[in-house]
Amino acid sequence: MATLFYAVPIILLPYILFPNSRESWLLVKGYYPLTHFYYCAILLFNYFGKVRQWERWRLSGIISSILVFSPIILLLGIAIWPEFNLTEEFANILTNIIIAIGLLMTAYCGLSMYQVLRWVRNYDTDSFSNLDDFPLSYARQVLFIPIFHAILIWPMVLFNNHTWLASIQIILSVFNVVFLISSLPSKRKGILVEQMIKNDKKEMIVADFQQLNYPPPILQDNFSRYSELMTDQKEDDALNICQNNVQASHKPQKSTRQKIMSAQAKEKIATSIKVMIEERQQFLNPHLSLDDVTEACGYSHSYVSSVLRDQFGGFFNYVNLLRIRHVDCYMKQHPEVTKEEAICKSGFDSRQSYYRVRKRLFPDEATSDE
Repeated sequence: MATLFYAVPIILLPYILFPNSRESWLLVKGYYPLTHFYYCAILLFNYFGKVRQWERWRLSGIISSILVFSPIILLLGIAIWPEFNLTEEFANILTNIIIAIGLLMTAYCGLSMYQVLRWVRNYDTDSFSNLDDFPLSYARQVLFIPIFHAILIWPMVLFNNHTWLASIQIILSVFNVVFLISSLPSKRKGILVEQMIKNDKKEMIVADFQQLNYPPPILQDNFSRYSELMTDQKEDDALNICQNNVQASHKPQKSTRQKIMSAQAKEKIATSIKVMIEERQQFLNPHLSLDDVTEACGYSHSYVSSVLRDQFGGFFNYVNLLRIRHVDCYMKQHPEVTKEEAICKSGFDSRQSYYRVRKRLFPDEATSDE
């Protein structure tokens, strides 16, 4: 299917064979605005939709496919039909149809960019515990590509310029190759994430963890108790650095909603959070999100987020410090296992993910064991 998707440009063959043909030029002029924005939208929805388990885009994708390829097939038929006489009036009608559908596909592409941007902002609000749950850097990089397409394609369509077409074909070829190469590994990662969720890996990890007889201590207000499990002095130094960073970056917000939240309500929410994440060992779920915690606790998203930020240093920091601590405890109680195995038993997807989190929480820590 992917091969067929990227083989569509072969329909431009009539223009290659007959570049001076009026019918072939109309085919090219229609192909770029109709297909390129459609491609960008479908690629964005397809990859990021899989990562976020979001399938609502598929109906719009089917409708847009019909809107795009119906006129493309018509234009191709006109270009390869040797006896067809394209009148000026009919050519203007087709041009107006191309521009209308092209603008619609541009808007559709803009909608896909807006949806991805919403996910980027959601990820930035400390809603996830796994750096691999959403490819934040990749999302920011690819969002500019449809903008370049619009800047290059629409002048060619509006000004009917053959020279401009030759220029943008070279430029767009480079952008399309970059876009395709960058999409392929990310698509494989999205499928991997989907399979890991379906395999219910969490239950197996929790079952192993219950055999440790490891009582998870309470982490509240700061992370000082974490250092009690460490024997290496560098862990204490790194923890102090992390604690200072957390306190500096997560100052309590004096909003109206927080002011009216009583101390008793905060304590109830904090207790629910600790029961859900620590006592039920949900931090071992590699894809635990703030929405999962909010749903389990039965309180509003803003209340749970506020308590996590003020009393636990933030959702991401809290969950991943528990995971890092579990790695060390697991290795102490199971000296025969490798560190990579202990990492996988502690809620991390991979060794790379573990060290990325450590680097984020303990930026000044030496990583000689990596």
